[in-house]
Amino acid sequence: MPRYTIKKLYTDTYSIADGGFGQGKVYMYLLVGSEKALLVDSGYGLLDLRAITSAVTEKPVVCVCTHGHIDHALGARQFDEAYLHSGDFDVYRQHTDPAFITNAAMNGLLIRPPRYMLGNPGYKKSVEEMAGKDYPPLLALDDRGRFELGGRTLSWRLVPGHTQGSIVVVDEEHATVFDTDAAAPGAWLFLPESSPLPEYRAELERYRAFLRERDIKRRYVGHAGKAFREGHIGKLIRCAEIAEAKPRKGIRVNSPLGDARIVFAGGSLLFCGR
Repeated sequence: MPRYTIKKLYTDTYSIADGGFGQGKVYMYLLVGSEKALLVDSGYGLLDLRAITSAVTEKPVVCVCTHGHIDHALGARQFDEAYLHSGDFDVYRQHTDPAFITNAAMNGLLIRPPRYMLGNPGYKKSVEEMAGKDYPPLLALDDRGRFELGGRTLSWRLVPGHTQGSIVVVDEEHATVFDTDAAAPGAWLFLPESSPLPEYRAELERYRAFLRERDIKRRYVGHAGKAFREGHIGKLIRCAEIAEAKPRKGIRVNSPLGDARIVFAGGSLLFCGR
């Protein structure tokens, strides 16, 4: 089994780190109630998530993917009840295509995987197995407003930008949200499925107001093993403002998924389209 780590964050809540294709860790979050558990995101699909979650709880697990990208949704096929917002159904179909999986594994998403991985027969075998799996459509999250886990209720909110179906999972009782890539440091906004800068900036403003109204204290993102505060969204908004006002500003980068420029502000950064 590929490497992973699991860590308790707070009451009945755990993070699971997936090493994936050597592109840096992606984090999933397991929230346990008295009757069910909910897994936020499902990683690259290389891990045996049923075995991992059963080591924490024997309760049935519902999976909710925050968006349809390869590093967040491919493991959802392991669960009988798995959800994705319909706005990302097309993205999910693209990212579960065998050719896309193989290209992402061999060429990377932003940077190429290290040579020691590419030259490892075991890695190549894992990629072939992953590309050869069947990825059935996921259930439409649009049809579910809340998830009752038994003594614990979770809701969700649509925050389009990174993708049009990006959502955040809200644990209001514990003043916490799981917004993975929707408002993350270094958010990717250069993909075909991403929003234009003005729309994303306006959405971040609305999302920040939502968090303030509910006095949300913690935000857990998709690619960092620590919690962020609501205030960090202001830095991301500033990045968007600068990128919009100065279209030539930033560091130009090329990636297998498209060309981008990186704009910095206040200790945060944004990958936006050229």
